[in-house]
Amino acid sequence: MPLRLPGRPESLTAVVYDAIRQAIVEKRLAPGSRVTEASLAEQLGVSKTPVREALLRLREVGVIEPYGRRGGRVVRPSQDAIRDAYEVREALESYAAGNAAQRATAGQVERLRAVAERSLERARRNDLAGFLESDVAFHAGIAAAAGNPALERMIDGAVTLALTLRRRDRPHATASIACAEAHVCIATAIADRDAAGARREMRAHIGFLLTVVAAEAEHGLIDEVAV
Repeated sequence: MPLRLPGRPESLTAVVYDAIRQAIVEKRLAPGSRVTEASLAEQLGVSKTPVREALLRLREVGVIEPYGRRGGRVVRPSQDAIRDAYEVREALESYAAGNAAQRATAGQVERLRAVAERSLERARRNDLAGFLESDVAFHAGIAAAAGNPALERMIDGAVTLALTLRRRDRPHATASIACAEAHVCIATAIADRDAAGARREMRAHIGFLLTVVAAEAEHGLIDEVAV
């Protein structure tokens, strides 16, 4: 499926980055796929400059790795890479959850609770695409509510890498419900201004995600060997 841009905002690099990032997370650019500035620029209908800047950012977060003399490729998952990515998420996002409990505005708190509840509703309906949308929005909302733009950017990169390393672009239904229930617990701790509780709940949530994704990867490696 060719890539498309939703529009031409003031920051073309930002929308190019989002388009490439989404294609990678959704596995339309599969792990191990070769990517070049020229090919992506042609598909997106832009010059090479914003593509080059977007790829540099994706390389910084580990989503794109060098391949060949000039090209790159989407990173391939491995047990070590998955563990490393989720350990980074655990450190960054548990810290952000604690900060959010202390710094979030009343509006941000209400939005987090609404998104958490929506994620649970969608998971229970087995709407996995809708759940993933809510999941990403929930974690991004906490990063924003932490009140630290540098931390928010680091979390965005860590989440992007973690989603890229997943064997599946959407979690299983059972895992989705467990994740959504964790969202509600985290949002409740933030609403209660319980920083220690928010950190603890987020740490447990990311730890659970690691076990699920690592199991998916192990099963995938077994499948590949069997084939």
